[in-house]
Amino acid sequence: MNIFTTYLITLIFFFAFAGRTHANDTLYLNTYLEMISKNHPLIQKANLNEEIATANILKGKGALDPKIYSDIDRKQFDDLDYFTVWQSEAKIPTVLPIDFSVGYERNDGIFLNNENNVPQNGLVYGTINLSILRGLLFDEQRYNIQNAEIKGLKNLIEREIITREIIFQSINTYLDWASKNNTLDISNEFLDLIFDRHLNVIQLYENGDIPAIDTLESRLNLNSAEKLRLESRNNLIKAKEKLSLFIWNDNGDPLQINSVVVPMALQELTSLLREMSIIVNPDFIEDPLIAKIENEIETINLDTRLEKENLKPQLDLKYNTIINLGKVDLDPTFTLNDYKYGVTFQYPIINRKTKGQIRINEALTEQNALDKVEYLGRLNNKYVGLVSRENIQNNILDVANEKLANSQLLYNAEVLKFSLGESSIFLLNSRERKLLEAQIELIKSYHSLGMVFSELYYLKLGQE
Repeated sequence: MNIFTTYLITLIFFFAFAGRTHANDTLYLNTYLEMISKNHPLIQKANLNEEIATANILKGKGALDPKIYSDIDRKQFDDLDYFTVWQSEAKIPTVLPIDFSVGYERNDGIFLNNENNVPQNGLVYGTINLSILRGLLFDEQRYNIQNAEIKGLKNLIEREIITREIIFQSINTYLDWASKNNTLDISNEFLDLIFDRHLNVIQLYENGDIPAIDTLESRLNLNSAEKLRLESRNNLIKAKEKLSLFIWNDNGDPLQINSVVVPMALQELTSLLREMSIIVNPDFIEDPLIAKIENEIETINLDTRLEKENLKPQLDLKYNTIINLGKVDLDPTFTLNDYKYGVTFQYPIINRKTKGQIRINEALTEQNALDKVEYLGRLNNKYVGLVSRENIQNNILDVANEKLANSQLLYNAEVLKFSLGESSIFLLNSRERKLLEAQIELIKSYHSLGMVFSELYYLKLGQE
């Protein structure tokens, strides 16, 4: 492409796409995306997932919360104090298979059960619960803590997925708005040109320079230009309606795009999207949908680990130290001979329920792993395809630019011939329509290229 052609294309593009933006307010893509990221209700809703994630982690840590309780059981009948049994305890869980508790027991009454007999001032005891087999390496407390962290991460991943989808859709909507706006600009300029020519043709007919049928030909061309402008206005209104769904103010009210607000010029917009969509290292392993699958695998693996603990025999030891507070006066005494202990053993002989659940979890893990491989391959294929489409769309854009330049040259020549009386209104209208088609094709070429960049940016967002 020579320097003259390049200059001519630049000149044509300037008048066709940028000529009217100076009299209006331009809503730039960056400003538009900032408004969406800040005020869009669905993004604000997605941002609440961070609070939910923090709350889930806090909830998981609740498994280690110390607990205190006090229990009083008393019977009074026929003016007799049958019994009063009072026991209070503070329990301190740990991340290890050991729990500690400290308690106080004080009981009295004429019909008190013998095993509840304690000194008058009561007993203080300390308890140690130890799991020897099941629960030694992993138990439900540790499961709840880790599961809460995984759930919190899942909430953050969901936020990224929702935010990316909204940004992607909003860019496509903006690109469509820019295309429709530029098409309307061209249709307005085309209508103004055709209308002025139609008046000129009528004047030529009245002067006897052309036949009456040329005025009909000119009128038909004017009808086509009017129809094109109306269709362009209708398409722009629909594009603005879609765009308005993404724009909200700080008070949470939806905003409408009025007639003085215009988008960026298509060429400038496409260049910006090209810069935004550059992917330096296309591995896509950090894509939020990949992360979602990995999060699901972690959840299943955690469940499986807990289930495998249930395959082990349960052997729990419980030891209580006892401190006598005195029979009459408060006189605490401690001896190693005062204690209480217990042993609990349990083991399901067949354990089919647990074994079946483990097999289910293993199958689910394998399914998710295959989903990850398939989706990662799909992302890589999509990236390769988009790069190829970008090259093709660039070639199409070059062809559209050349076609527009050639159509402009032919149209200029036909205007000159018509002014010299060597052409007809029919041929001039035909050249005019070809030029219009070339301008609209150029808009479509920029729009298609912008869509490719938008999809590449979608993939890039997954890496960030």
